[in-house]
Amino acid sequence: MSTAPIDRVLAGLTKVRQRQQGQWSACCPAHEDKSPSLSVREFPDGGVTFTCFAGCSKPEIVAALGLVMEELYPPRAKSGREPQRQPRLLTAGQALELLDRESNLVAVAAGNIANGVTLTQPDLDRLLVAAGRVGWLREQSLGGAHHA
Repeated sequence: MSTAPIDRVLAGLTKVRQRQQGQWSACCPAHEDKSPSLSVREFPDGGVTFTCFAGCSKPEIVAALGLVMEELYPPRAKSGREPQRQPRLLTAGQALELLDRESNLVAVAAGNIANGVTLTQPDLDRLLVAAGRVGWLREQSLGGAHHA
């Protein structure tokens, strides 16, 4: 049985509070958020969108949730006339910018570890988010194919 998009999203969030029918607030998983800065909305068709008022992008939030953009929408009935090409979620420039930011974070963490600095739990958590984003970018660049 398939899980509804809103259930997948809400399951990955903390401090979730329903504000009204189809709208929630929660802590953003893409940055160290102590109080809810993420607004989540479910559309009548079952699709989900969100906005981080701290400035995190939708691809960053989706990656931090361990999801892919397609999981924000309910499956559509296939007509047989759909294009075979998968849509690109990020431009090449956006992907490189995200990869640059995450690889710099990993490099700083590696330098700290090499110098005997013990990373805090929030630092380790953020490092895992960075690793997830780099993996997501790799998967997207390979067209969703899984290569060893």
